[in-house]
Amino acid sequence: MNVDELAQSLIKITSRLPENQAEQVRQFISTSRTKTLGLVAHAISRKGSSNQAPSSLAGLIGGQPLLPPYFKWPDDRYGQSMLFLAQFDLAHLPTVNPDAPKGGFLTLFRSAAATNLNSKDRKGFYIQCLPESDRKNLAPTAQPEDKELPAFSFESGLTYTVTQDLDALMRVVDIPFDMQADLENWISSFNSLSKCQSQLFGTNISGFNQLQETCAFAFNGISYNPSRASDRHYSHLVKEAADWILLTRINEKELFGANHTVQETVVLIRQEDLKEGHFDRAWMIVRPLAATPAPPA
Repeated sequence: MNVDELAQSLIKITSRLPENQAEQVRQFISTSRTKTLGLVAHAISRKGSSNQAPSSLAGLIGGQPLLPPYFKWPDDRYGQSMLFLAQFDLAHLPTVNPDAPKGGFLTLFRSAAATNLNSKDRKGFYIQCLPESDRKNLAPTAQPEDKELPAFSFESGLTYTVTQDLDALMRVVDIPFDMQADLENWISSFNSLSKCQSQLFGTNISGFNQLQETCAFAFNGISYNPSRASDRHYSHLVKEAADWILLTRINEKELFGANHTVQETVVLIRQEDLKEGHFDRAWMIVRPLAATPAPPA
């Protein structure tokens, strides 16, 4: 469906509610729209072709990052070299969030064993924004131990996405179960227009509220689970969760193929840390593939 068809579809879905509640639903969707930088990746077929000048790419997913001579490749909890996941040249990307820096190279690494580590383990990932002043000194750097992920460049485009979490809406509007499914499908259709294979910023992620809570707990050194989040002793952390916003999402499964064990990797950061450039305080969550049900006996 195109935008006009989606607008008519939303009116039809919400018409089953009293008019004041239907308007609340439409208003919720309108106000939850978030400016998003959608990324559409393109495979770099020739090995070594990622060795382009720093000014020639807006960034890379996989391949060889651009690093300064002083950079020490990070190791994970097990003493193994982390995988380079992605690098974003912020000076060559459109501005999405006014608090984001206008230059520098946001660079992401994660452990190859990240899905086996606790979400609160800071040794499962490494995040650094290399300063703009290093631009002239950057050079493509090979991954230690030959663990390089396939290389992708990407095109970016500004768009808007809608939150997929309806919990806040359902606290004020009694939405029938079948309508909830219709709204979730509508939101998925709306977000699919943005073609966000991967992205910077936005809220169009399944379970985003839980991701926020996970980061708030992990940042304070506490393992997250839903029952703990409902414990009044941790209510201050649940409250702090709202401060965490999406920094980036990498759809690893779609990029790296059927045998890849990770579905997607997301990075969240507190708004104040984004504004102050404290990317070392951002948090990464690596989502494994969902378990495939065993066939019936």
